[in-house]
Amino acid sequence: MLKKGIIASLICIGSLLLLLYFTSLFSISELIYPNRVTVKSLTSEFHNLKKNELVIDKDITVSPSQLNLTYRNFDVLIHDQFTLHGWYITGEQPAKTTVLLLHDWNESKLSMIKAAEALYQLGFNICIIDLPAHGESDGEKFIIDQSMNHCLEVVADSLFCLYETDNLAVVANGLSGIVAASWTKVDGRNQCLILVDPVPGMTAKINELVKEKWNGLSMLISQFAQIMYHQKTGIDADSLNLQEYLGQLRTPLLVAISDSATDIEIIESVRIFESAKSPNKKIWTNQTRSFIRIDTDAEKNMFRAMAAFINSNISSDKPKIKVRKRIAAL
Repeated sequence: MLKKGIIASLICIGSLLLLLYFTSLFSISELIYPNRVTVKSLTSEFHNLKKNELVIDKDITVSPSQLNLTYRNFDVLIHDQFTLHGWYITGEQPAKTTVLLLHDWNESKLSMIKAAEALYQLGFNICIIDLPAHGESDGEKFIIDQSMNHCLEVVADSLFCLYETDNLAVVANGLSGIVAASWTKVDGRNQCLILVDPVPGMTAKINELVKEKWNGLSMLISQFAQIMYHQKTGIDADSLNLQEYLGQLRTPLLVAISDSATDIEIIESVRIFESAKSPNKKIWTNQTRSFIRIDTDAEKNMFRAMAAFINSNISSDKPKIKVRKRIAAL
């Protein structure tokens, strides 16, 4: 009888461990292998594909040309058989400052087209790229490590090879704020950092995803999910901490809270702002418009806030940065 009880207990423990293993793996798998958001993935949900042609719904923006923006492809070869794909938007009289837009995790450059339009109209050249393992860019895994810093380094090299780019500012959305801050810490060419609805760290993101999927079991599964993330990426989730990065940066910083931010995201954004050590930092929300004019269009107000912050921190008479290593395939 005792033997049967021990066997039953072992079976239960084994089943629980197996359950924790698969629930943890499921929780972090999308963080490492994000969904590919491309023109085809967006349009195939609405249209049947015939003769290799896509009929684009008028309400789906999949190209800057739909917004009458002049652009060219901006494809950066990182190394053999690994290329980041993007767009470079400029006008007949290009500005001297280029804004690099980084989309959030699980999105792509397509999600940044409206932001690109708003900032372009405010007087900037715009570069949008698909991050590794996102959109049309190469890569199987989305891992924030030294290789990610190298990707942004080569992107910056390519941007400064263009005569239009004298200065560089970066706007990073959500989880890409960690990417931007990590790179800015080791590359001083980013002269202005703007974080939109930033995520405090990878651990927080894992906990958020676990809670969304498992709710009541989240406390138990979160620890296993963090261990699983380390096993699959070789990176400790706690080491990807935006607040720690910002504690080491002195780059001008704007934290922008969008209208779509949840209460938790607002609280996290405020904490991130308060922990930053930059001597020149500001926070913007729809309710705080101290340095821009009041307007009923809250989203465009946010972009005007970005433009005002960039212009106030990047002097038009700064000398051109002479860093020339690689150039994108244009």
